[in-house]
Amino acid sequence: MQELHLSEQRAMLGLSIYVLGYGVGPLLWGPLSEIPRIGRSVVYFGTFVAFILVTIGAAEVSDYSAFVFLRFMQGLFGSPCLANGGASMHDLYPESQFPYALALWVAAAYCGPALGPLLTNSLVNNISWKWTMWLLACMSGPVCILLFLLPETYAPTIRYRSSAFNTSSNQNNNNTSSQSDNPLAKLKFYLVKPVQITLQDPAILFANIYTSFIYGTYYTFFDAFPIGYPPVYNVSTTTLSLFYLSVLVGCLLAVAAYFTYLSLPNYLRKHHHHTSPKSTLTHTPPTKHERHLIPAIPATFLVPVSLFLYGWTLRPSIHWIVSIIGVTMYAGAVFIILQCLSMYIPSIYPEYAASLFAANDFCRSTLAAGAVHFGIPLYKNLGMARGSSVLGGVSVLGVLGLLGIYYFGERLRAKSRFVERLVE
Repeated sequence: MQELHLSEQRAMLGLSIYVLGYGVGPLLWGPLSEIPRIGRSVVYFGTFVAFILVTIGAAEVSDYSAFVFLRFMQGLFGSPCLANGGASMHDLYPESQFPYALALWVAAAYCGPALGPLLTNSLVNNISWKWTMWLLACMSGPVCILLFLLPETYAPTIRYRSSAFNTSSNQNNNNTSSQSDNPLAKLKFYLVKPVQITLQDPAILFANIYTSFIYGTYYTFFDAFPIGYPPVYNVSTTTLSLFYLSVLVGCLLAVAAYFTYLSLPNYLRKHHHHTSPKSTLTHTPPTKHERHLIPAIPATFLVPVSLFLYGWTLRPSIHWIVSIIGVTMYAGAVFIILQCLSMYIPSIYPEYAASLFAANDFCRSTLAAGAVHFGIPLYKNLGMARGSSVLGGVSVLGVLGLLGIYYFGERLRAKSRFVERLVE
């Protein structure tokens, strides 16, 4: 910031524009990966090659405006892992294993931004901020090789490629061949359909709005930490970067708790054969779709509690670990919610999984990009306590919303035009 003589808000553009880019990208790459002619592996590899080239360009450019543009392109080309990753997990794993695989994917995507300050702090302070881009480019090389070797996982693409060598199969699929032969029509179809589902299914609409809010609040920590901790506890930038590890700790604890929840039914079946069927069904939700939301219910209560704890304990008279515990609680709660909603969305409309993940990514990333900028005036004008209280107060609405779709989701879906596509 000092080297380029940038204001605080302008310096944050590099982060916010990148986040915006990987929110816009899934709207293109998600539907594109669901065109049978293309599939997921081509999108993964092609965009990642472009990502590496753009990253090298960002490391060499001197003009800040050009750097911001390249950051957007980085987000755009680096986003398929967010757009298609969950859908790829859905392709690969059966229902019994899918939650475990998806949890690890969500955890990796969620913890990445928190590890960034720790990895790049010494490079920025001791060498140059440009070396953060070179580090990213070097780390991306081996990943690119793995993506080149990645086999196709999308079933319609596998069938389409196999049918290319068998003309008789084309005669048996007249209803789908026209769409497969027209990629633009297919792309338009998958771009429009998630918007229609979002607007006409209240559960999907709530999922997109709520995840946008909690994810945007997560990104305000990148503003709040430098504003709150150095003046209150007189910590250095190196020490401050270690505070972001609280997100990683919270996420790891949440993963362990979620895996325990998933394995609990099997444990009870093996060790409590005397349990009556009536007692095991006492808390069964209306449908198997809403079953995915059970762990998210207590997590939604932790969101406002953790925000209030963080904001009101960040003061000289209270040890810094107390406010960090609040951040850790928030990180764990948000992971659980994101994981549960990531299970919930594709269970309702599995045929539109990648496109619905893309729509959700766009909503989350758009608000997160804005949160990077509104977090600074929020905490500077209101202070840490009242600023966190505003966010905590709004998050209470999420508790009501999640309880609503848990108990009434089936009824709301019954009024949707897409009810015939539900997998019961």
